[in-house]
Amino acid sequence: MKPLLGAALSLVLIGTATAGPVSLKDRLRLADAAADACFANCASQAESCKRVCPTTFSPPCMSACDSQAQTCRQSCRK
Repeated sequence: MKPLLGAALSLVLIGTATAGPVSLKDRLRLADAAADACFANCASQAESCKRVCPTTFSPPCMSACDSQAQTCRQSCRK
């Protein structure tokens, strides 16, 4: 999912670059939108992960999903 998000962001940036000068405010808006999409993707992945956790191993599985989500959110901030 991250490669797809990266490709979409690249296309947006390329389209924006060819459109002419972009103000700092527009760049910040684009960065905010990309970060929001990244965080939403992390939340979606975490929910999907938790849905497949088996009943017998639920606590360790849920913990692993939460850890994975935290790592994902940290990568959104970079």
